[in-house]
Amino acid sequence: MKKLTALLFLIFSLLTVSLFAQSSDERAVAGQVEALRKAMIAGDKAVLNDVLADQLSYGQFFGPVNNKGQFIDALVSGQIAFTRIDLKDQRIVVDGNTAVVRHKFIADTNDKGKINNITIGVMQVWKKINNKWQLYARQGYKL
Repeated sequence: MKKLTALLFLIFSLLTVSLFAQSSDERAVAGQVEALRKAMIAGDKAVLNDVLADQLSYGQFFGPVNNKGQFIDALVSGQIAFTRIDLKDQRIVVDGNTAVVRHKFIADTNDKGKINNITIGVMQVWKKINNKWQLYARQGYKL
């Protein structure tokens, strides 16, 4: 019984440490990534404007690079319309006022009634600007 109690305590301790291993900046960046994901689906101009840096360079996996205004306009107008976005295997590395986020981007788009599925890799650069994490650069790539 003592061995079982010790083993359960060890497992609980390891789980607790892993849950709290993220720094406050990593948690803040993860929150901004999630806010961006939701805003991309909703086409929420206010949230997009808030989480995207004015200097944004948004590289699409199929070639074009958009600035902040172009990217927001495409989402708000429905030119780019996401019905689902899932992020998998996300990793966040923070170094000072810069964070690099990598994940798999799995999404469904609605292109004038035609549903398309996308699975790509994404690398994002987030920058702490005026004490807030904002997406500074993003590049999608084929897996």
